[in-house]
Amino acid sequence: MTFDEILWTDKMRAIFSDDAPVIHLCGSMGTSKTLVAGLLFFDRVMNAPPNVNQFAIIGVSSVLAKRNFVDKADSLYNIHKGLCTPYSDGNKYAAGSHFCIYGKYGKKIVYIAGADNKTSFTNILSLDLGGILLDELSALHPDVFREAYGRVQRLAYPGWLITTTNGGNPAQEFYSELVNHATVMFRDSVPKIELDEMVEDRPNEHYYHFNLQDDCPHKTAEQTERLMNSYPVGSFYYYSKILGCRGFSEGALYASLLSDAQVVDFNDLNLSAFEEVIMTVDVGKSVNGEDTKKSHTIVALGGYTRQYHRVVAIASKKIKSIEHRDIIEEAETWLYPYWLKFYGKLKAIVIDLADYKLVSTWQNHSRWRGKISVLGCVKTDKYLCPDLPKRAAVKCQLMMKSKQYPTSRIVWCDGDMLKAHRQILEDKDGSELDQANVWQDYADCFSYLILWRIRKILADEIPSNSNKIQFY
Repeated sequence: MTFDEILWTDKMRAIFSDDAPVIHLCGSMGTSKTLVAGLLFFDRVMNAPPNVNQFAIIGVSSVLAKRNFVDKADSLYNIHKGLCTPYSDGNKYAAGSHFCIYGKYGKKIVYIAGADNKTSFTNILSLDLGGILLDELSALHPDVFREAYGRVQRLAYPGWLITTTNGGNPAQEFYSELVNHATVMFRDSVPKIELDEMVEDRPNEHYYHFNLQDDCPHKTAEQTERLMNSYPVGSFYYYSKILGCRGFSEGALYASLLSDAQVVDFNDLNLSAFEEVIMTVDVGKSVNGEDTKKSHTIVALGGYTRQYHRVVAIASKKIKSIEHRDIIEEAETWLYPYWLKFYGKLKAIVIDLADYKLVSTWQNHSRWRGKISVLGCVKTDKYLCPDLPKRAAVKCQLMMKSKQYPTSRIVWCDGDMLKAHRQILEDKDGSELDQANVWQDYADCFSYLILWRIRKILADEIPSNSNKIQFY
């Protein structure tokens, strides 16, 4: 792409002429945020005064930062290649990855660094930088933007900061400490969910929101439509990538999907339709079995119907025992009647790996030792479910109706499990996830149930070279 091939919207022109020291470009994916940020960055570097010579672009990693701002056809580097020196990984003139721009008042050096390398970005941020571009703000560690923001504020000359980001979790620090304080520009195109959270007490810092309806001048209608259908409606990634808004983890993002959910009586289940059944265990920290506020050890029984079409939350129990041997005895006594009914289909006891001693003790003292596997696990899958937002998105996907699945793929037979997920919805910002309460323990048990067979549940989405789930 060349400069004269750029299609300019009114918003892009306004940003390009905005002289605010801090500018946040937030919103949907594929809306030219990176392109606009790069053009604005280049323009400011090009016009920097003679005594301001060092600048930086910091991304999630140096590889991604280089890809977005150097390698891509529409990167600031390639658009202005005739005004830039060759990219270098470092030489006697500069210790880090960089290129130079031939500005109006001399040569300006632009460092490229990744937030995944603390030594690299710390060394660069320790320089007297005239301006900084932070890419993918929601994925950066808070220390990165805190240091960058503080550095441009305390310079003897006017420093500046440009950021880009999709939507993040509402509880993230980059919102509360930085973005929420900026003054909103082009208010009519900003979603209410964003406006409601904005404080707007810093008039010299500006916030621009990009959306797929107004800010895709370089995409066809077909390409935009394909983007809008990339993620399940209501999922974290739909909020973050498609709407460009802050999303809600494990909570309000699938409120509507649980609104009409009903508990199915266990006696109405066709037990012969089950492929396998497992018991999941989430370990609580409470030392008082009667305390209903703090986290408890919860055991839950769940299963999968034939060909893993549906996930069934069958039953659950709050364990009052504290000592490991007592927990095992109480849990297995509760489980025994179900073991008889599902004889031969109860395959495993899956335990929160946070208490590895309980895993080891259970393996050695289970009444079904040698018959039922006892394993520890974590709530991640490197490819399909690497983090909390993706886990919430998977739950959304399973609860949504589609042509292939006219009804939800999750069946609730246990009132407490369903109540736990509804309880989580009460706190829209997802902050309950940081609290040790019993409802989260029920929800975690259900997460283990999904993670145990996620590769079979989502079989159509698995690439042939994907990694195995982390079980120990």
